[in-house]
Amino acid sequence: MFTMGYNTADMYRSFIRWTEREADKAVALRQEFDDVSLQLSSLPRVLSFHVDGDWPYTDVDGGIEMVCDPDDENPAASFMLNPGTMTAEERDKRCYWQMRVIDVPGAQALARSWMGDAFDPVAAANHLANLNIAPGTDLMRQSIDWSRYQPAADMHQAPVLRVRRYSSRTCGEFINALAAIEAMDLGAVDIEGFGNASEVEPSIAHMPWMKTTVYSTNAGARSELTFKGKAGAPSMLLDQVDSIIWSCAPVEKQG
Repeated sequence: MFTMGYNTADMYRSFIRWTEREADKAVALRQEFDDVSLQLSSLPRVLSFHVDGDWPYTDVDGGIEMVCDPDDENPAASFMLNPGTMTAEERDKRCYWQMRVIDVPGAQALARSWMGDAFDPVAAANHLANLNIAPGTDLMRQSIDWSRYQPAADMHQAPVLRVRRYSSRTCGEFINALAAIEAMDLGAVDIEGFGNASEVEPSIAHMPWMKTTVYSTNAGARSELTFKGKAGAPSMLLDQVDSIIWSCAPVEKQG
């Protein structure tokens, strides 16, 4: 079936793929926003993480870092606080560990509300024409922006976008997870094609792709180690993230 010369089924599939990309982008942009603030601060970081979900609309980003209560005189500059200049007593009183978990639990329902009978093939075809995409173009090979056909602003804000925060002040398991991360053996370096494999590939491989960056202080200097993959160090580190989520309740302030 064609609408104004465009393959209607391909328009529909292209639009669905765009909603999936928009959901992933909403998570990534929020993480980038938080990451810039953290890079400008002097607050210690433990790790940042990204999970590329197995299914559409299931990406998760986040991180663990220290947070300190702001000065009463200048609350807006709280991110510029340097725990390294505080006494141990002041740091214990004013600072704590926080974990952020960013996802889009409402994205699938929102996207579905635009699908089926709600999809307007004539409006979609006009949108493609306005983008100077000619009929007969292989739409599945294009990364088409459908935002002027269906604005996706709601993908980037609550309640579709969710930011949960967990605090070491309200959950003892948080400190146990940090201790486990610090003591963790992140595994052997396994050179492909050399020696014996250090890990056996699972018989049913159905695991998300993960990226974790660990922030460490060695001999007084800060360093970063980034791990990517479906097993090994990324999985072990994210096990501790899961332990906080399973054992702790998010703090009330969200977003």
